[in-house]
Amino acid sequence: MSAAVGIVTTILGRLGELPRATVVDPLDLTSEDRASAHFSAVTEGGRTLRVSLPRGTELQDGDVLLREGDLAVAVRAAPEDLLWLRPAGSALVWWAACYQLGNLHRPARFLRDGVLTPRDPMVRQILAGMDVRIEEVTQPFVGRRFGAAGAHHHHDHDDHSYSHENGHDHSHG
Repeated sequence: MSAAVGIVTTILGRLGELPRATVVDPLDLTSEDRASAHFSAVTEGGRTLRVSLPRGTELQDGDVLLREGDLAVAVRAAPEDLLWLRPAGSALVWWAACYQLGNLHRPARFLRDGVLTPRDPMVRQILAGMDVRIEEVTQPFVGRRFGAAGAHHHHDHDDHSYSHENGHDHSHG
């Protein structure tokens, strides 16, 4: 099935906030894809979407882009290769590790129990000398962002939780 859909110019809401859809057609997007306001993509069900959102909008896992009767096309954060960093030693060492991520201009998503950042051998090497637990994971790059100068988001997802294949349950906030 390859159904073309018109241009999506607005986010209709969140899966949990809208009347329940009988069928959800997921649109798998990486964090880089979700940060782009203009793109074309194909859903799991074969629908081609052209998206043109206001500049600075970042799509979130669960955002609904299209409703047709009982069908909802919703964003699904695609798994990515990440480093999951967690404090192991003193707060001072943890703060220094987070400072290093910022100093290296690495993207980060903050969870209750740690920080996710894209997998990078240089970052791993720098942080390996610090008292920080580092685990390589493949999961959606989602969580809370801080300090994105000039960036704005259409809504907050601090209460969003999900379970990953690796067994970790991360609640954001």
